[in-house]
Amino acid sequence: MTAEQSNSAALPPHDREFQQASEVVMARDVMPVSRREVIAAMTWTVLADLLLFRAVGFSGPAVFFALVPIVLLMGRTRFLRPRYGISIACLSLLVAIRLAWQGSVLTFVSAVALTLAISMAAAGSVPFVFEGIVFGVRVLFDGASRIGRYRCWGKVRNRATTGPSLASWLLPLASVLVFGALFLFANPDLLSTTRTYLFNLADYAWRWVSAESVWEIPFCIFALLVGAGLVCPRLPMFQLGPQTEKDASATAPDTAQWLPAFYNSLVVLILLFGGYLCFEFATLWKRDFPTGFYYAGYAHQGAAWLTVALALATLLLSAVFNGTILNHPRIVPLRSLAWVWSGLNLLLAIAVYNRLFIYVGYNGMTRMRTVGFFGITAVVLGFLLVLYKMAHHRSFWWLIRRQLMALALTVIAYSLFPVDWVAHRYNTSQVNRGYLHPSVMIAVKPIDNEGFLALIPLTDHSDEIIREGVLAMLASRQSELEGGLQANAKHWTSYQASEVILLKRLRAKQSKWAAYLNAPALQAAARNRFEDYAMQWY
Repeated sequence: MTAEQSNSAALPPHDREFQQASEVVMARDVMPVSRREVIAAMTWTVLADLLLFRAVGFSGPAVFFALVPIVLLMGRTRFLRPRYGISIACLSLLVAIRLAWQGSVLTFVSAVALTLAISMAAAGSVPFVFEGIVFGVRVLFDGASRIGRYRCWGKVRNRATTGPSLASWLLPLASVLVFGALFLFANPDLLSTTRTYLFNLADYAWRWVSAESVWEIPFCIFALLVGAGLVCPRLPMFQLGPQTEKDASATAPDTAQWLPAFYNSLVVLILLFGGYLCFEFATLWKRDFPTGFYYAGYAHQGAAWLTVALALATLLLSAVFNGTILNHPRIVPLRSLAWVWSGLNLLLAIAVYNRLFIYVGYNGMTRMRTVGFFGITAVVLGFLLVLYKMAHHRSFWWLIRRQLMALALTVIAYSLFPVDWVAHRYNTSQVNRGYLHPSVMIAVKPIDNEGFLALIPLTDHSDEIIREGVLAMLASRQSELEGGLQANAKHWTSYQASEVILLKRLRAKQSKWAAYLNAPALQAAARNRFEDYAMQWY
């Protein structure tokens, strides 16, 4: 065994994997341009032009991002980090399905971020957030650098074999064309059908070319640069901070002298958190609140400040268990105090969830309240990562990378989540049970197609004002969809599955709101009446 092999075997598994991937990466960087790489870059450009630039809706991008992993794999022999690559490709497919169902700008941005992550994983780099941002900034320059090497492709081939190699493609093609033409001329009906088909194809090609925008060529150049940079980025990639997972004793900051301060701080914080949580659970863990209870204040400002407290606790714990203090002989009692305080912090997170549920229970679910649930969940995930770091002596950079990755995954999860459907399904069920307060969120908040799908059960509600208001809203939405589908019927990329399903259900039940169809004045009157009536519960 050589010295290099011995040193590699002595490394932890994660570091050894990183070293091996780095060696493969460096070898990849000096490889010449391959035919499959050029084909992949050109395929990327054509798909970007057809499915992004010429799209009029989100279905074009949905197909594009579903094909991205295939295109990137086309330009490579294999993913250098298959575990990350396969996981991200599956998540990218879910995002593409969401775009086809009901697209949004946030979902599109999520798809772009996942595309960068797939390229990084394929190139052998772990797709951390900081590194991904830098890669996204430089991908154009990487593409330009790589395209500059495309001209060398032909020079590495043997010129003596160019003629026979070219003939091996041209001769079969010419043979098929000549004899195929003879067979066509021998069959007049088949010749007529083929002529009609070719004329239609030429007409379609002319209309496609005539629709060219002045920005299309610059876009295609931009897409080619990006595609070349993603298929084969310049290596090695940027890496922020050390790559080891464990805290290195030789380079760890001197924090042992702070042990008495940390110990005393945890003691007083345990007392403070324990006393506050007793007050919180005594005052807010009940369902009967007095008239005039300030729901918005306790849910908005209160929950926000408690979330800040949880985030600060996360920072404090990560700062305490860092550096040379991890090797201090008195670390055991300090760790015990930290576990007690961590349990109190998790109870604090439960208190924040409780405040949000109180507000939702009062007057319904909304998009921003969903954001609140996702936000506190992201903070809890960050706190759990700190606990993992504390238990397994992970490094500070390990924690930062994983917390940013958890935040990014939370944002992507929110972009996939059917927010309005979940929110208004809850609101509708509460109103149908006789609790009318959530009707205010139906009356005054913007609703997308998924949300309208959840409102249909309210068309038989016993309260006339609510029923007629919802009927007017559904009639208005049906008119909008009818007009939108007619305007975009000529282009398939305008397809949204949620619109098609909603319109189908609205048409099936339109007899219930027939009086409001094509009657904007009646719609406005019923909706205004509904809003004025529901505002008593805002």
